Amino acid sequence: MTLLFLNSIGGGEVIFILLAVLMLFGAKSIPGLAKTLGKGMREIRTASNEIKRDIQNSALEMRKDLNIENPLNDIKKEIEKVNEPQDFKKDDPEKTLKAPENTKTVDSLKNEDQA
Repeated sequence: MTLLFLNSIGGGEVIFILLAVLMLFGAKSIPGLAKTLGKGMREIRTASNEIKRDIQNSALEMRKDLNIENPLNDIKKEIEKVNEPQDFKKDDPEKTLKAPENTKTVDSLKNEDQA
């Protein structure tokens, strides 16, 4: 874990900070402070993991309630439906419209124009 404000601190500055802490708190109380700091960090990590787990569980419950298996798969299916080529579907002969008997074809119109 990189702290944002510790990127530009050099070795001499770290030694100065450690000496200042040693002078302020004394050699006897520093291990107690470190232990307390470690416990606090562990509690924060545990709490954040619990929050993550709760959010994931609630998302899974919502998916089950809405009958959504995987939202990305559902979106992919919808996109495939839209992008499916309409021209290449087989025609149903019963539903295909037929031209009226008196209509002219393109070839007959060309012949008329040339004559």
